[in-house]
Amino acid sequence: MAAADPKATHGMLVVGEETAYLSHLPMFMRPHDFQVLLEAAFTNDAGDAQQVYADDRRTTGTAVYTLKPERFVLTELVGEDGQPARTSFTGTLFRGHFERDGTELLDRVTVEVRHVVHFRRFDHHAVRPTELTYLAFGKGDERFLAHLVTLPPDFDHVVAMRQAPGAPGTELTDGVLRNGPALTITGRPDGPGDRLREGDQVAAGLVGDGSAGTGLRLVTGREFYLEEGELAEGGHTH
Repeated sequence: MAAADPKATHGMLVVGEETAYLSHLPMFMRPHDFQVLLEAAFTNDAGDAQQVYADDRRTTGTAVYTLKPERFVLTELVGEDGQPARTSFTGTLFRGHFERDGTELLDRVTVEVRHVVHFRRFDHHAVRPTELTYLAFGKGDERFLAHLVTLPPDFDHVVAMRQAPGAPGTELTDGVLRNGPALTITGRPDGPGDRLREGDQVAAGLVGDGSAGTGLRLVTGREFYLEEGELAEGGHTH
């Protein structure tokens, strides 16, 4: 039986204003070898944590916000049904990257985990996709794509997106996005040099849906995060 993962600091990117989404900052070493997307909300003793965060993002226009959580075991977050087993944890919210001169915004914030969008441990037997592949998530007017991380060397990338109107493919409703579907970007190999960039208009398809999943047209918005170094062989530690 494999040894249980130890407690660790699992840094997370934060995107979204009306709804906060957390994207675990992964590496190819235990216990950080997971890609995780969570729908969450912030609370604190003053009762204004979510509003402080959203107002700061709107006012400053900063792209990167990160969370430095308390040390905990990441696998505690998800139960056998794939949904939250541990429904809250505490941490400190930063404008910028907490390891790279970020500014502390909220200390001792409580993160309420509302929904597990994606939770996957990396598998060294996995096969890298031949086409550029992203996980889609979000709701309402706030929709995002997170690059599907598989094998080193790889890259972590999060951008805003919207679905182009009038395209014949599957509608990416809030219900569809709730489950973090994987989308392939037509005609692009899976590498950082071919990543999505702001203003791209691309054809995409839902992974595993065959012809029913083709025909999506996406328009990309702001780039929130790009990291290659920590997903090189060996990586670094938080």
